[in-house]
Amino acid sequence: MEKEREDIKRDYTYWLFKSNKHYIRNLLLLYISIYPLFSILDYYASSTSFFTNIHIRLFIGLPLLIVAYTCTFIPKLIPYIRTINATALLVMNLSISIMYASLSPTNGAFDNYFSGLIITIATLGLSMSKILLINTYIIISALTFMCISFFVHNLHIENPLLFIRSSTFITVASGLFMVSSGVIERFSLKLFNTQECISREKDRISHQKDTLENLNQTKDRFFSIISHDLRSPFTSLIGYFDILLNNDKQEFKVKKEDIQKIFLHTRRTYNLLNNLLNWSKTQLNQYNHKPQQYNLNEIFSENSSLYREIANQKEIKITHSFPNGSKVYCDKEMIATIVRNLIFNAIKFTRSNGEIHLTGKQISDNELEIAVVDNGIGISDTDIENILSTSAHHTQAGTHNEKGAGIGLIICNDILKKHHSRMQIESKKNIGSKFFFILPINSID
Repeated sequence: MEKEREDIKRDYTYWLFKSNKHYIRNLLLLYISIYPLFSILDYYASSTSFFTNIHIRLFIGLPLLIVAYTCTFIPKLIPYIRTINATALLVMNLSISIMYASLSPTNGAFDNYFSGLIITIATLGLSMSKILLINTYIIISALTFMCISFFVHNLHIENPLLFIRSSTFITVASGLFMVSSGVIERFSLKLFNTQECISREKDRISHQKDTLENLNQTKDRFFSIISHDLRSPFTSLIGYFDILLNNDKQEFKVKKEDIQKIFLHTRRTYNLLNNLLNWSKTQLNQYNHKPQQYNLNEIFSENSSLYREIANQKEIKITHSFPNGSKVYCDKEMIATIVRNLIFNAIKFTRSNGEIHLTGKQISDNELEIAVVDNGIGISDTDIENILSTSAHHTQAGTHNEKGAGIGLIICNDILKKHHSRMQIESKKNIGSKFFFILPINSID
């Protein structure tokens, strides 16, 4: 709670400075510019020498004003700029009070000084500094003036009316500027809170807009896949079964080649349905993420039977390479889905008699890289940029004209996001591709 309050104060200070930085800088620059003029006026109104006046101005009031002005250009000092600004103006007031101590308490000399002090107190009150600081500094300035009048000039004895008048004026003026600074601060704070609410509402609406656009794209792609990619394999299956059912011969031998084709179409249809189900879960945030530590060999071996038959059809060799006992901290079913998609993808884009290599390599104390490497047709740089994009529908026929829906890698990437990881791709045309991602070995919580 305390940290949250500090963050709000810091954000408010940044906002206030950003909204009023030109006013703050011009205010300080104004006093820096006219400060020498104060010295000349005080010289004619006091008994001190011109050198003494300049000395007090240059070495007491002016340096802090210059420092405060310089600090407004240093980003790291912005959180403290309200304090720096008010302190510089206070020191300026106190240097004016020192000059007042050397004045002859006449009406003319007093009026010149009193006008200048009221102006500087007003500036302090309207400086947009912290309320407590402003009130403290205004009280210090007013009390300093009255103490000098009382103890240095004995104005309460020498000129009681002037003492009462000046003390009353300075008290009333100080009170008014304290109230004014409070009103300004409350108004600024309300304006800040209003803008923060507007900003949060804007972000919420923007997030809802992005979500709706994403859902709309998901819906469009979903129906596109159902209308085309899911219908095509069923058309082929119906065709094969129609041939079998309409054969009039009593004895009919089914060719192994036809069975293999039926199997491949059935397997691809199953994979597509499985991908659609997983994709819909990721889009609707319905994946029940339950990470545990698993043996990498367990994940690879349990899925090997699903892709080895398809690989055999193209005479593609699949090998494994990972250290004994390699473990990863993940959701087993999710990562199995990724591995299946990557292997089926590699089979699709690898020519007959090609090779696919599954690797698991520890790259740090708590990180293991899982990769699927093939010597297939490769991917162009342009396609690599679009292949994981939900807005660009990227699909390409395989080396045996295998069809695809173009959502497998997108599903993989969405699942990896839940594991705080991402899909990475390295590929060269006609040389091969490497699809890999990194998982923790142990829980990072």
